[in-house]
Amino acid sequence: MIMEKILLIRFGSLGDVVLTLPVVEAVRRSFPNAYIAMLVSDKCANIVSADPRFNEIITFRRSAKGKEGLAEMHRIICLLRERKFDISIDMQRKFRSAYLAYKGKIKTRIGYHQPFGFLCNIKIPDKVNKHSVDRNLDLIKPLGIDSAERVPKIYLSDEDRDFAKNIFDSYGITSNDKVLGIFPGAGWRPRCWLPERFAKIADLAMNIENAKVIVFCGPDESDIVDEVVKNMDNKPFVMKEKVTQRQLASMIEKVDVMLSNDTGPMHISVGVGTTTIALFGPGNYIKFQPIGEKHAIIRKDVPCSPCKQFTDKCKDNICMKSITVDEVWEVVQQRLKTIAL
Repeated sequence: MIMEKILLIRFGSLGDVVLTLPVVEAVRRSFPNAYIAMLVSDKCANIVSADPRFNEIITFRRSAKGKEGLAEMHRIICLLRERKFDISIDMQRKFRSAYLAYKGKIKTRIGYHQPFGFLCNIKIPDKVNKHSVDRNLDLIKPLGIDSAERVPKIYLSDEDRDFAKNIFDSYGITSNDKVLGIFPGAGWRPRCWLPERFAKIADLAMNIENAKVIVFCGPDESDIVDEVVKNMDNKPFVMKEKVTQRQLASMIEKVDVMLSNDTGPMHISVGVGTTTIALFGPGNYIKFQPIGEKHAIIRKDVPCSPCKQFTDKCKDNICMKSITVDEVWEVVQQRLKTIAL
């Protein structure tokens, strides 16, 4: 099998792209001289755009529809044919990704057996209830890669870190401060813990541990952040400015502990090495929990969790409402106390 030019495919979402990074590391280590590219959604490309393990990032306008969508597919197919990749590793598990690799005339196409394995010539069984990192790593076993580092690693530029330093300096946060980051939003609202409970955790961190608190705001989540701040007795720092994914990652890298719902920035936090506490409800914690002993997940074993994603049928959100302030604070405080200043 010729391994000179390798294409990795994962369009999105943000967290899903971060969870492909152990594959990137393993492939680069095994084939140090190969030309390695990644086909990724334009909305998620920034998080990998400073990664030195890639020779090229190919961005795909996944949201393009109709004639524009067909033109975008044609553009990518032509580009793949021009690059003459020897092998593709399709971590997307969708017809469109398998079709692009097939029409792009990639010689060896690795993908999951279902549902679109007929377009692949090396098919891997898809272990449904298995961590996403391990499912991705299964795809590179045909390349002779049987062991790999499971924790994703995000690369940031000097400019990214300068950006974060300037923000922290403007807040008056120094290396002598304990810093708790809070991400109270999520792309799917049922994954969100109650804003007033995030507020109580923030107040406890500031009052008891003398920590500085930064509340991060995702796109279209200002209402959640405003609710957190409104319910606080203290005044946290609020990061509402529009930033790139890597700029967000650089700020998360500088906090000591990150408390987050099950969402993309939670995976970013793990990827930059920040101690992460993840609150899980409707999402599948087996597939998406943070990897590493310093991290923690908090969830309730309710009969309906995990539920079918991205529906609005749940009326009571019992999986998130059952997570109490006391149990979250116990974990947050324990992590804050271990910080050496």
